[in-house]
Amino acid sequence: MKRNPFGQLGTAGAGLAACVGLVVLSGCKGRDDSHAHSGEVKTAQITAFGERHEVFAEHRLVVAGTPTKFVTHVTDLKTLEPRREGPVRFQMKLGQDAPIDQVERAPTRPGIYEAMLTFPKAGEWRVALVVPTNDGEKAIAFPQVRVFANAHETEHAAAPEAPEGISFLKEQQWQVLAGTETVTKRKLVEQLRLPALVAARPGSLAQVPPPVAGRLVLPAGKAMPLVGETVEAGQVLALIQPSFSEIGARFVEAEGEVVRARLALEQANLAFKRIEMLAKADAKSGRELQEAEFALKTAQARYDAAVALQSTYRQASANPGGQNGAASQPAIELRSPIAGMIISQSGAAVGEYVAAEKAMFTVLNAASVFIEARVPEASVKRLGTTKAASCEVPGETGQLIPITGAGAGRLVFVGIQVDAATRTVPLVYEARNPENRFRVGQSVNLFVESARAENTLAIPSAAIVEEDGRPIAFVQVGGETFQKRDLTLGIRDGNWVQILSGIAEGERVVTKGAYAVRLASVSSAIPAHGHVH
Repeated sequence: MKRNPFGQLGTAGAGLAACVGLVVLSGCKGRDDSHAHSGEVKTAQITAFGERHEVFAEHRLVVAGTPTKFVTHVTDLKTLEPRREGPVRFQMKLGQDAPIDQVERAPTRPGIYEAMLTFPKAGEWRVALVVPTNDGEKAIAFPQVRVFANAHETEHAAAPEAPEGISFLKEQQWQVLAGTETVTKRKLVEQLRLPALVAARPGSLAQVPPPVAGRLVLPAGKAMPLVGETVEAGQVLALIQPSFSEIGARFVEAEGEVVRARLALEQANLAFKRIEMLAKADAKSGRELQEAEFALKTAQARYDAAVALQSTYRQASANPGGQNGAASQPAIELRSPIAGMIISQSGAAVGEYVAAEKAMFTVLNAASVFIEARVPEASVKRLGTTKAASCEVPGETGQLIPITGAGAGRLVFVGIQVDAATRTVPLVYEARNPENRFRVGQSVNLFVESARAENTLAIPSAAIVEEDGRPIAFVQVGGETFQKRDLTLGIRDGNWVQILSGIAEGERVVTKGAYAVRLASVSSAIPAHGHVH
C-alpha cells in the first residue's frame, strides 16, 4: 500500500452524483441467491460522476485482505474521450481510520486502469478516485464498497438486481464520443416554428442590361467578369458598341425628349407661379397650390432624366473604347449599380452582338438578407412582445442562428392585414449574413418567441431521436447500460424541449451519440466485452 502520494482528499468529491449496480454471473439458475454455489462468480459495477470525469468500475465481491482487481474506466466529460495517460489515485477509508491511498501510474489500455486493491478490514468502505488535471486534483466519490470478512460470506450474500437495458460498452462510447447531461428544470420561452424563405434585401439585387443593342467588348486590359467575383458600385463590367445608325437614332430621340421636357417644365413653372400668386390673394385653395407644386416637381424630374440620357448618348458618341481594333468606335459602359457578387451572367462572348434590355450581369449583395415567414392568424396573438427570433437552415438541424439582438439583425415588419386566401400575416426580419450561411431563395425554419414561459423540465433537442414517428430518448442507468424512453414533449425554446413525461429530474440523458445507442438497441449482435475481470 502507498499512502497519500498526491495529498489528502479534499471536498472536491462532495455532492457528486453516483450510482451502483451489481451483476451476477451465474451458472446456476432458479436457486435462492442466499445459498449460491461456491463456484459462482459475483461481480459489482460502479458508475460515478465527478466535476470533470465519469468513472465506470467493475470488480468481484471484495473479501478483506484479498487483492481484488478494479477494472476502472475513466472518461473525460469535456472531450468525451478516454483518459489515455497519467496517474490516478484510489483513496479508501473505513470509518475514522486513516485513509489508504494507492496510485496507478498509467492506464493499461486507453481509458482503463486495472488496479489491484486490498482492503484490510471488513465493512462499508468509502472510496474515491482522484484524477490530477491542469486545474488541480478532481475527486470522484464512489458509492460505499462493501468488504466481506471471508469468501464464505460472499457465497451466501444476496445478489442485487443489475440495471436492465441496452448494452453499449465504454469502448463503443469512446469511439462515437457519446455524452450525457443531467436532466434539470430551466426557464423556457415557447417559440413558434414557422416555415420561411430567405429573400434579397430591397436594393441588394441588381441586373445590368445594355441600354442599346450592340457588340459586347471589354475595357482595355480588363478580363470578362466571372460568376463569383465581387464588384464595387459603379465599376465598369463591360462595354457595348452600338451601330452608328442605332446610336444616332437614340441620340436624336434623346435630343427631342430634352426639348419636350424643357417645354413641359417651363409650362409647369408658369402655372405654379400663377396659382401661387392667386393663392396669396385667396383666389385659389391650398390644395390647388399643392397640386401645382407637385406638377412642377414632376416636370423637373422628367427634364433631369432626359438631360442625363442625352449626356449618356453624347458620351457614347465621343468615347473611344473597346479592343481588337475597335478603338475608333463609340462604346457605352455597363456599370454595376451596387457593390456585391456577380451571381449570373448572360454567357455572351466578347465581340458577340447582344440585344438591348437583356441582363448581361446580375449582382447580389447578401451581407444582409430578409427572412420572410407567414404567421397563421390564430397564432399572431401568441407572439411575445420582443419577437426575438432565430433560424435553422437545411443540413444544420438543431443549430439555431440568432437573427435578432446585438449585431444579429432586427424585426422589420409584422403585417397589419390578414391575407384572404391563406389566412396568414406576413412577418419579416432582417438578418446579418457575413458568412453567407443564408442563401437567397433558401427555405429555412424560423423560431419566434411567444408570450408563454414556464420553469419546467427540459432536455436538449439533440437528445431526441425519432422512432416510428414518435420521439424517444436514451437514459444512462449504468456505465454501460441505457434505457429507451418514450417522451411526451411540450414547448420548445431554441435547442431546448420541454419534457412532460418519460424522463425524471436528475437522470442522465444521452445528448451526443443518441443515434449510435439506438443502433445498438436494434442490433442483433451481442458485443464482445473487452474488459478483464
